[in-house]
Amino acid sequence: MILDILYATQTGNAETVAKKLQLLAKNQGFNVNLVEMNYHNINTFRQLRNVAIVTSTYGNGEVPDMGIDFWEELKSSKVEMTNLRYGLIALGDKSHEIFCGAGKAISKKLDELKCTKVIQNLECDGDTEGTYEWSIKFLEKLKIKAYYNDKV
Repeated sequence: MILDILYATQTGNAETVAKKLQLLAKNQGFNVNLVEMNYHNINTFRQLRNVAIVTSTYGNGEVPDMGIDFWEELKSSKVEMTNLRYGLIALGDKSHEIFCGAGKAISKKLDELKCTKVIQNLECDGDTEGTYEWSIKFLEKLKIKAYYNDKV
């Protein structure tokens, strides 16, 4: 099974989390593509089936620079993506006015476009606590969902 991991970061924390998820997924037999979020445009993104998004929040709730082009296209999209399954880790800091704003905005838009959320989003406050446990659960649920959906 192919898993595409997209990340956007300012300080490197989201990239580190994405790389750890990549290693876990590879160890479980996934074929993994790890890229910066801006690597995809809306047309290439729509073709993906299994996606993990790891993003930090920059400034006043914005998507980091390495994801902003992708976000601008996604935000204006109206095309449903019912075949896309996703999970999302949002890194943020509760001392900021908009906590995990980038992740929340991306997830909300994916839900509007009828993507399937495999697992509840993980929101981290100032660290990456819980990302390992979330990653294990996400990969397990992704395999189960893919198995049953692909058999129908």
